[in-house]
Amino acid sequence: MTRPQALPSQLQPLAQAVDQVLLQEVLAETPPSLREPIDYFLRAPGKKIRPLLTLLSAQLVGGQWRQALPAAVAVELFHDFTLIHDDIMDRDRLRRGQPTVHVKWDDGTAILSGDALIGLAWRQLLKSPSRSLAVVTDMFSEALLRVCEGQALDKEFEHRRQIAPEEYLEMIDKKTAWLMRAACGMGAVIGGAPAGQVERLCRFGELIGLGFQIQDDLLDVVADVETLGKEVGSDFRMAKKTYVVIKLQHRLGAAEALAGEMDFARFRQLLSERGLVEEIEQEVAGYFSRALALVDDIGQPDQRQPLLDLLRFLRDRTY
Repeated sequence: MTRPQALPSQLQPLAQAVDQVLLQEVLAETPPSLREPIDYFLRAPGKKIRPLLTLLSAQLVGGQWRQALPAAVAVELFHDFTLIHDDIMDRDRLRRGQPTVHVKWDDGTAILSGDALIGLAWRQLLKSPSRSLAVVTDMFSEALLRVCEGQALDKEFEHRRQIAPEEYLEMIDKKTAWLMRAACGMGAVIGGAPAGQVERLCRFGELIGLGFQIQDDLLDVVADVETLGKEVGSDFRMAKKTYVVIKLQHRLGAAEALAGEMDFARFRQLLSERGLVEEIEQEVAGYFSRALALVDDIGQPDQRQPLLDLLRFLRDRTY
């Protein structure tokens, strides 16, 4: 599997710290009957974006990132839980460049592995500093409810012919952006930020999440399988109403653009002809720019730089 981009060097020790807890502490606490599939999934190469947001948010507001490490690990386990279950619902065969858990084992094993991961996430979260525990557990619970709501909306959209762009944005705000919002917010709380900064960092994470998901939708169309690490066009072939599909449908003003009702090559051709690839890229850049404006005066420059580097990494990613 090709991975042309690497995390900025100064972020790698933080990602490695998350991996160390996952592969040592978390696996040791995993039920023996599920250890093999969970070990398999945790060792697959992921970007660790969400836990990094937690650690860097804590650092930005003047806290020690290691105090936020349990919450960061919890966020990553939460994310992994959603991925395993998403793959079952979407019938995806590849994740992070390797067979999905339900393909390598079976649906039941994958469901139970995801369930176990959310339990392990709670166990990690409860190791957060006691002074911030009530707030971060509330944020985590709210994120779990929002993500489930967003996933339910996503499934509902599969059975509707017409989706407004605003409806789609509301769905991804819940399904994707809310966990990034919580990741940043929990880090800020653990770092000791005042309420105003906590809210700004929550909004920062939410904007990143919106841009990130729209970018993902676009990469599913324009990337290649070796770089993306999963099947290109899988969303299209599953007739999922992604932002790209919805934008093209509204641009054409006809049902022709519905996913699953035309050849994938024709779909890509229409996107190019209508200039939608460039238009959506500009929208993604706008989300990242608005996020940047929210944190450009929080903390000292040396505290802020790692978060800005992560933002650039996300903006420029190709997978």
